[in-house]
Amino acid sequence: MDAYKLQLKIFLTPDSARAVPPEAFVPVFHRWIKERLLPDLVIDVANYLHVPEGPGVVLIGDGSDYFMDQREGRLGLLHSRKRASAAPADRLADLARRTLDVAVRLEREPTLSGSVRFSPNEFVFRVNDRLAAPNSDTTFAVVQPELERMAAQIFGGPFELTRSGGPKDLFTVRMTSPTDAPLVALLERAGGSPAPGGSRKM
Repeated sequence: MDAYKLQLKIFLTPDSARAVPPEAFVPVFHRWIKERLLPDLVIDVANYLHVPEGPGVVLIGDGSDYFMDQREGRLGLLHSRKRASAAPADRLADLARRTLDVAVRLEREPTLSGSVRFSPNEFVFRVNDRLAAPNSDTTFAVVQPELERMAAQIFGGPFELTRSGGPKDLFTVRMTSPTDAPLVALLERAGGSPAPGGSRKM
């Protein structure tokens, strides 16, 4: 598959989604930009909370955007790659690692008082490029080995991959597992928090 516009979403737990007002992420993202807390270059924040079940609050970056996304009627962190980063063989692992890094940072964010908790047992993977990756069984057959490697790495146990949507939708695969490991354990399995430039912090 010749595509780099990859997306990965992880959902808040139902209790956390009820407890955290989405607008609470706006000042958090602004502070992250000011203090340069992320390994990625992030430059602005956009607020789409007026759109029902829309993109929510967006931390806009040079190579990636991070959404507190409300689509599907479920609040979660959506990491959307806009340009190539890691080598093709490592692109999904890098996507998972950076998604989990931001999710763990949000769980630990002091201004949110521990109210953010993500479900470690469900992710949604999408390719934001219908030409390169139509939502079909053929695309799934091509991408499945990469997805299986990523899921095996982050879940560390059994998992299921389920393609969803129709031909007019983005290529979408839901990854689920019975794991109840803390999110930081998934991040460590994915390689730990990335350092600026993509190398691992030591």
